[in-house]
Amino acid sequence: MVTTVDRTVLRTDYHDGTSGVRHVTLTGEADLATVGQLEDDLALLLAPRWVTRLAVDLTALRHLDCAALAALLAVRDHATARGQQVVITAAAGAPERVLALGDIGRLFDYPPLT
Repeated sequence: MVTTVDRTVLRTDYHDGTSGVRHVTLTGEADLATVGQLEDDLALLLAPRWVTRLAVDLTALRHLDCAALAALLAVRDHATARGQQVVITAAAGAPERVLALGDIGRLFDYPPLT
């Protein structure tokens, strides 16, 4: 079952996989205007202690700015402190280019090893 947190500019879809993995797809734009929503949505998805890994897909995201990247890093740090992981499983376009800057993607295990 896919559950959606639908807001006008940024949409968060997720479904639960096996072994504590929660799969998340972000759609739309992640920027200064949606950074609060992004942090709130991801924190809510990490709240259950049984979630050990949040696997985030950014391929449907049209825009990712530095404010949203900072939010992703903050969520990652919070998750790490709780013994959880936040990884990016896929990205394309502008979000992929942002992750490549300064090799930031490696902090999210992106690109995944094949």
